[in-house]
Amino acid sequence: MSVEASPVTGRDPRDCVLPGHVLTPRQEGLAELQRERGRARLEPAEAELLAAAHDTIPPEADDEVSEALRLLTRPLSRDLQIPEYYRYTCMHVYGWFLDRFPDDPVAGALLALHTTLADLAAVERVAWLKNAQVEGGDERIKRLDETIATVCGTVIDPVLGVRVGDLADRAAVDPALNRRTALLAECTRFPRSDKHQENIFLRTVQACENLFFLIRRLSVETAALKEGFPARAAFRLDLAGVCAALLNDVFHVLLTLTPDGFMTFRDYTGAASAVQSLNYHAMEIAVYGYDPRKHEVFGSVDHLTVLNSPEVRDHLPLSAALADTADERLAEGWQRVDRSLAKWRGGHYRFARTYLPSDTPASGGTDGAAYVKRFVKKDACVAGADPFGGLPLLSGFLYR
Repeated sequence: MSVEASPVTGRDPRDCVLPGHVLTPRQEGLAELQRERGRARLEPAEAELLAAAHDTIPPEADDEVSEALRLLTRPLSRDLQIPEYYRYTCMHVYGWFLDRFPDDPVAGALLALHTTLADLAAVERVAWLKNAQVEGGDERIKRLDETIATVCGTVIDPVLGVRVGDLADRAAVDPALNRRTALLAECTRFPRSDKHQENIFLRTVQACENLFFLIRRLSVETAALKEGFPARAAFRLDLAGVCAALLNDVFHVLLTLTPDGFMTFRDYTGAASAVQSLNYHAMEIAVYGYDPRKHEVFGSVDHLTVLNSPEVRDHLPLSAALADTADERLAEGWQRVDRSLAKWRGGHYRFARTYLPSDTPASGGTDGAAYVKRFVKKDACVAGADPFGGLPLLSGFLYR
C-alpha cells in the first residue's frame, strides 16, 4: 500500500511531526527499531537502513525534521569516524542541547542532567508497574527520586533564587524548550542490549558526563573570578561542590544494579570504554592538573591526544589556583569538591573490582580495576602556571 504525499506540504505524512510528538512517525519507527533488541543486536540490513537514514541527509538541511533524524541516527553513521564510547553514550545529543545555551551552559547542563534522570525514573516506574520483581527496582526509584530532588533544589542564580526545578518547570510550558528536552530524552535512550538493567548503567554514564563537564566548567570559572569577583567565585565553587556530591548520589543509584545484573549486558557494550571520555580526563586536568602517568593512554587514543598538548599541560588547575587562598569560603569550597571527587574515585575503583570478574578483560584495553586504582590518588598531577592554558578546550562540552 502506497502512502501519498500531502497536497499541502508535498511531504510524506510519515515525515510530518504529529501534535504532541517530537519525532515523526517514521522516526519513531526508527527509534523503536533501535530499542527493541538493542543497538548491538541489529541485523546488518537494519543497521544499514539506520546508517543510510543519517548519511543521506543533505548537509544543508536545517529543518527540525532533519535535525531530529541526525540526532536519532548519528551513532549508526558509516561516514563518520566515531569512537565506540560516543556511539554508545550519544554525547552528540548533549552537545547539541548545550549549544542552545551559549550564554549559560551550566544551566543547560543541569537541565540536561535533570532530563536524563527524570527519563530514567519514568522508565523504571513503567518497568516496576509491569513487574514488581525487577531487580532493585523499588530502591532504585527511591534513590532516583532523592537525587532528582537534590538536582531540582540546586540554586543556579543566587540573586533571583532560580533553581534547576524552575528550569524544568519552564521547559514543561515553553514549546521550544519542551521540544529540546523531549528530543534529548528520546535520542539518548538507546541501550546496546534488550536487558532492562542496562538502562540504569547507560543513564548513569550520561549523567556523570554532564557532571564532569559542570565541575570542569565551574572550576575554570572559579579560578578566573577569584581575584576580581571573590563572591561570584565562591558561589561557582559551591555549585561545583554540589555537582561533585551529585556524582556520588548518581553512583548510589547505580549500586542498585547487582554484579550479576551488570554481566547480563556488559558484553554488549563492546569497546565503549569510559577511558575514552574527554569530559572526564579534561575535568581532572582542570581540577588537579596534568597527570604524566596518562601520557601513554592519551597518546594511544586518537581523540585524547589533544590532552597531551603543551597548552593543556600548562594549565593552572583549580587546586593550584586556590592553594594559598586566604578566603575561607574558597578554601572550604575547595575541600568539599576534593573530598567528593576522592569519594567518587574510590567508589569507581570498588565498582570495577566488584562488578568486573578478574578473568574478564576491561573494555578499554586496560587492566580494569588495577588501572582505576592507579589514579585514585592525585598526588602525581603536575600543575601548570597558565590560567588560560588549554582554553577554550577545558571549558567546553567535549565529545567526538
